[in-house]
Amino acid sequence: MMRLSYQQITDLIELTIFVQDDTLGCDGCLELMDQFAQAELDGTAIPDALEVVRIHLEQCKCCKDEYEALMIALREIQ
Repeated sequence: MMRLSYQQITDLIELTIFVQDDTLGCDGCLELMDQFAQAELDGTAIPDALEVVRIHLEQCKCCKDEYEALMIALREIQ
């Protein structure tokens, strides 16, 4: 029987948490994206309530592309 390493177990747990926590959906992500982006630009810690945005962005290419475009625009006007 093959035993998993501590790192493999940790990676599996994190993956499970990420998949379960992404209940936000694209519409919800887009609604909160400005707050998430502002926290990133300010260099402040991301509030726990916005962590679902980060999780969604890691899993959704469409929203990630929108977020990257938003960040470019925000950096241009600062």
